[in-house]
Amino acid sequence: MRNKKRILIMASDQFGYSTTLLKYSQYSSSIFDITYIGWDYNLPKIELAGVRVKYISREGNLLKRNTRLLRAFHKEISNSYDLIFSTYVRGISLIKLLNPRSNFLMYIDTFGVMSSASKRFIYDAILKFEASFFANVAVISEGLAGRLGRKNYKMLPLGGECFNTEIKSFEKLELLYVGTLDNRNMIDCVKGFHKYLQKQKINGSGTIFRIIGDGPNNELEEIQEYVKTNNLSENIKVLGYLPQNKLSPYFKNANVGVCYVPMFSYYDYQTPTKLFEYLISGLPVIATRTSENEKIIEPWAGVITEDNPDSFCEGLNRLEEQKSVFDSSRIRNAYNKHTWKQVVESHFIPIINTSID
Repeated sequence: MRNKKRILIMASDQFGYSTTLLKYSQYSSSIFDITYIGWDYNLPKIELAGVRVKYISREGNLLKRNTRLLRAFHKEISNSYDLIFSTYVRGISLIKLLNPRSNFLMYIDTFGVMSSASKRFIYDAILKFEASFFANVAVISEGLAGRLGRKNYKMLPLGGECFNTEIKSFEKLELLYVGTLDNRNMIDCVKGFHKYLQKQKINGSGTIFRIIGDGPNNELEEIQEYVKTNNLSENIKVLGYLPQNKLSPYFKNANVGVCYVPMFSYYDYQTPTKLFEYLISGLPVIATRTSENEKIIEPWAGVITEDNPDSFCEGLNRLEEQKSVFDSSRIRNAYNKHTWKQVVESHFIPIINTSID
């Protein structure tokens, strides 16, 4: 039997907490011999059969822990891998320069998304400079490649898991948002949903908006306070962060997925993985008008809105009017090619093999 090709995945995330890297590993570990090296955030350890994980301490200041991580990368590369799959980490170009004969694939799934324009500018400039050291680069979208200024690149799109296979009823809207609250302005959705309830004269628990996620800047508390002040606890359920293995019941109950990304230029070419998870699970979506969302969402699979409460409210009214058009089986079947398993088999594994060969 032929030996598996040895792949090293280098990242700043603790293993299992980047959904993308977890799914790449999960669905390709039968094909490749995978080692993952990244920081230890002291979060619960996630184990995956067939994947060796090496944790690096985050003790010390920013410079010390970054240097420790880069040194660990450099040392691990000496173990002769067929391919080094690296996400962007500050200083990664030094690792490329120190290992000129090693085979790298640089993976870029985001530019800076911090709220400060000056911080984004600096982050993006350094990322583009460091990426220029790598001949072999993969990105998640053509728009991202354009921002990177690359003509030669590999396309490695995102995917999603299916959390529900049941046929949906759309008698009453049950909205679900799953994702980070960091810099997402989710309070606008909450206010828009409140306006919708008032216009439709809806009271009671029939029409529900469940919000799963958390953020570092009191976003969760802001939403909870709004719900409390406006007596909306019957209609808006704020659940905080939940791991992926706890999400299925919420996808089962919901019949609309909320993909609300503020229409900032730095989000325009980045598709949230939850968009695919809603669609693959048979949920039509209400989503903001980003370039990637407009490419993906068909008229029979959801509605597009602007990023403000009034537009979100109007989008919910359109969902209410169009709900007889929605067919969860049609939506699921149309977007099934975007499951993580399909994405790994049709994109990730071929790209890794091509990069090695």
